[in-house]
Amino acid sequence: MLLYTLVLAHVILALSHGSLAEKMMRPKFKEMKIWSDEKFLSHKVVYDSSDPHLNFSMEVHQELLDVDVHVEVRITNKQDPLYTTTLNTTLNVCRILGFANKSPVGRFVHGFIREFGNIVENCPVAKGSYFINKFWWPEDPTTAILPELEFEIVWQAMHLDASKKRTLVMNDHFSGEFVVQDVNNLKPGIFAMLPKIA
Repeated sequence: MLLYTLVLAHVILALSHGSLAEKMMRPKFKEMKIWSDEKFLSHKVVYDSSDPHLNFSMEVHQELLDVDVHVEVRITNKQDPLYTTTLNTTLNVCRILGFANKSPVGRFVHGFIREFGNIVENCPVAKGSYFINKFWWPEDPTTAILPELEFEIVWQAMHLDASKKRTLVMNDHFSGEFVVQDVNNLKPGIFAMLPKIA
């Protein structure tokens, strides 16, 4: 009877704090190096692992005619480093914004991100403040069955002037690992992003 009472008390306590803990794979950042050319812009990236969420803020000091974003990602299986995935790509922000206005998928993703703050809407990028607060990608507990991973991310932004000359204005480096942990604040899964039908 005592054991039953203790288990019941534990369940009630867990429910009073939201929900029972679930296994979930989440990132743990080891290092975040942030750099920006203050002549053009300044920015901050903050990750709160307890909630969890990302905060991004950027102050554009002079109009940016056109912007390319270069991303390098390396993800490695912690148990077997032979299993590694890499991504190395450069995208034009102005073309992406055009896609967001013309494509249903683009509008969906752009609208989802817009809910979290004031984001760049078109080019040229005007002087001013842009931010994303408490942003978190939808989670799914099925990721807890995946092997734990290490990651490295390089994020660079380059301003393109009228002659298409590139100037590096942002250069961020992140490293860390995705680890399975018990969480009681699971964010809604990918299907929660779909529009609600009345």
